[in-house]
Amino acid sequence: MLYFVYKELALGYLFFASLCALAALQIASVRNRLAGVAVLDYSQRPWLGYVLSCGLIVGGAAWFFVTQWERIFTPGPAGSELALLFGAGAAIALGISLVLAALRLHLKHKSGAASESHIQGQPVGLGRASGQLYMPAERTEPMAAVCLVPGLGTGNWGSMHTLAHHLVAQRMVALVINPGAELYSYPETLATLPAATAYLSKRPEVDPNRLAAVGFDLGGDLVIRAASAHKQLAAVAALAPIVREVSPGLGLLSEMSYLEALRWWRDERRARLVAQLSAHDYGGKIAPRPLLLLYGANDRLSASMSPPEWDDQGYDWITHKVIEGLGHLDLLDHPTTLNTIVQWLKERL
Repeated sequence: MLYFVYKELALGYLFFASLCALAALQIASVRNRLAGVAVLDYSQRPWLGYVLSCGLIVGGAAWFFVTQWERIFTPGPAGSELALLFGAGAAIALGISLVLAALRLHLKHKSGAASESHIQGQPVGLGRASGQLYMPAERTEPMAAVCLVPGLGTGNWGSMHTLAHHLVAQRMVALVINPGAELYSYPETLATLPAATAYLSKRPEVDPNRLAAVGFDLGGDLVIRAASAHKQLAAVAALAPIVREVSPGLGLLSEMSYLEALRWWRDERRARLVAQLSAHDYGGKIAPRPLLLLYGANDRLSASMSPPEWDDQGYDWITHKVIEGLGHLDLLDHPTTLNTIVQWLKERL
């Protein structure tokens, strides 16, 4: 039988253990970049995590000794009781971390989506798929056009609409493919990019010899696979393509909440599509047309492929870049990424 002696002392131990475990989790989230257990955003201010952790430990200890001073030196909970209290405190701390981190990430994603709500394109049909067309206001001559394929799969992270807005500002036409469920169907999904380029080629505002494709996440795998056979594309950019299935483990919590990570891990369609697209077998067939591979240095969800695996015609056709400080899910929306892509396309179209 468990015997806690004093209810107040037992609850004091439980509260103190919870604070210490919460502090330990915040230190782990900073050291291992685990946003899924971080109650605050430490990406730009890692010192904040250490300050918060120290505050929790020191504050918890001070509170415990002040409130339990009369009981702390009297017989209290024994080893079994203390082990149970400390274990319960760790569970409570983990639950608090996961809930607060999920709320923080949800608000972050929601604010990002709200900032793009004012950017609207013209709806177009592309056979089984659909998209949004963005055109510059002034159209004096045929312009370069870019097909944008967003991430396919759980969450559809990384909207392409902000990138489309940047391309239009540089007098390029942008067609964003909608990330509908039909893009999961293989081999039908391989017809998406040819249908999009065929639509663009027929528009009088577009120069059919200056077409490019940009894909993010599994959309990057799709543009690599489709461009290997679709020679009309003059340039291809793949942002954080999966290329090979990886097992990130706790690395999933580096960029998403626990529930999002669970959905990602259980998404069998996503894993199956990675194997079906088999982008690592087709990347070399894009040569000698230029290919941009862009990754975040903190990306744990992609297998950051080394370009020489695809190289049988020299290195010049592949541009392989890694952006420091970025992960998988925040790569597409970052200003450095947007500027890099736009500049790269301007130089090659």
